[in-house]
Amino acid sequence: MSHPRLLFAARQLTVLTTSQCTAKCAHCSMNSAPDRRDRLTFAEIRTAIDRLHTQRPLQVVIFAGGEPTILGGHLLDSIAHAADLGILTRVVTNASWGRSAASAARKVRVLREAGLAELNVSADDFHLPYIPFANVVNAWKAAKNAGFSAVSIANCYGPNSLITPEFIMTGLEERLHLRYDDAGRQQPLPGPAADGTVYTLSNAYLQRIGRANDHVSPDDLIYLERGEGFDQPCPWAGRSPALSPKNHLVACCGMEAEDNEILDFGSLASATPYELLTRADDDVIVNAIATLGPKFLRRFLNRVAPDLAPDRVCSTMCEECEQIVRSPESLRVLRTHGEALADAVLQRREGLGLESSSASHTG
Repeated sequence: MSHPRLLFAARQLTVLTTSQCTAKCAHCSMNSAPDRRDRLTFAEIRTAIDRLHTQRPLQVVIFAGGEPTILGGHLLDSIAHAADLGILTRVVTNASWGRSAASAARKVRVLREAGLAELNVSADDFHLPYIPFANVVNAWKAAKNAGFSAVSIANCYGPNSLITPEFIMTGLEERLHLRYDDAGRQQPLPGPAADGTVYTLSNAYLQRIGRANDHVSPDDLIYLERGEGFDQPCPWAGRSPALSPKNHLVACCGMEAEDNEILDFGSLASATPYELLTRADDDVIVNAIATLGPKFLRRFLNRVAPDLAPDRVCSTMCEECEQIVRSPESLRVLRTHGEALADAVLQRREGLGLESSSASHTG
């Protein structure tokens, strides 16, 4: 049953196909690795897509991971199913399959034949020990003139990085449109190239989430002045949920959210997406993240519990969010002061014209 004014009515779904990866990058927000084995089946992915699409038509389904191409036929069947429903599909991959021009061309061909619309290839310093940059070049060249609606290189970098946007463009021997400016603001997409494809370079700043908490130095980060770049509501939490490798519906794809008491909405084996999203809509902390933002929550914590200091200064919204939702003491304080937090959330929801039976819950 549709609930058009529900805050968490998804238009985009990220399918975190597997926790397994062909790399074990030191900055991985999902803690993916070759020795992890959780993975979704086509049946699980199809059910989640169908139920969400029935609740409110999905516009985009993104297949990520881990490394999604590990799923083989399950991935191709899932792409085809979503494409048959008229949903735009995207794969986020590390191009481990691009060891040669021929292998890259084969992979691109089967992805396109399945109905894939957009290809997003990761490239940064942390992939480099596992995935040679030549693989990225092979994947990029194979994707040119292949009929995609969009192809992008996803690069995260800091002040000490080797694989920067400039390095990538030099390696590809072409200039590319940058998705973000120096203040981290998203820029409008360029028009399509002569072959009908939009080509971009998604240049995001490196952040410490997941495995990066232990392996990335503060000196490797770029800090936006006074945190202005992320002092805003989270645009992804709940509105762009993810299907986790264990078939849970989680708030987003920004970090490994399975089993987190705030961001893990529950198992799709025991409830429908509508029931899980409604449950999320009834939680004041999830609402606060989505309508006021993690930075607001940090200020709220500073006000009601001034002795509860954050572990460190954060460089991005997702870092701030992870610090809060993974801190039992922070969550205890937020629950204790749930009524005051709910008042702020309700005011914001009313300003957005949303029903407010949600957010009144403090537990």
